[in-house]
Amino acid sequence: MNDSEMRRRELLRQTRKLYDDRREIPAVHPRYGNIYHSLYDSEEEEQTSYGNSFYIRLVIGILCFVCFVYMDQSKVSVAEVDSTAIVHQIEKNVDADTIKEVWKNL
Repeated sequence: MNDSEMRRRELLRQTRKLYDDRREIPAVHPRYGNIYHSLYDSEEEEQTSYGNSFYIRLVIGILCFVCFVYMDQSKVSVAEVDSTAIVHQIEKNVDADTIKEVWKNL
């Protein structure tokens, strides 16, 4: 390998490093640090917030299921609604035209 080939490889490596999308945060003057982070860090926060809300929704779903099973096993009625009424509402067929009419009236 001669000097010119080594120099070309080094330049290629430097160019790839310069234009790499996965690079780290560039050096930003402290005066402009808040602006930079408000522009570019929000995308990363949005991606992680979806993952965090999944666990909250999962816990709420499990809690609702446990309450339903408790209502069914002990025949408890809450606000004049028991487990059979919940099952009936879940199995109920809904007409799409009726829903459209209700939305138009709102």
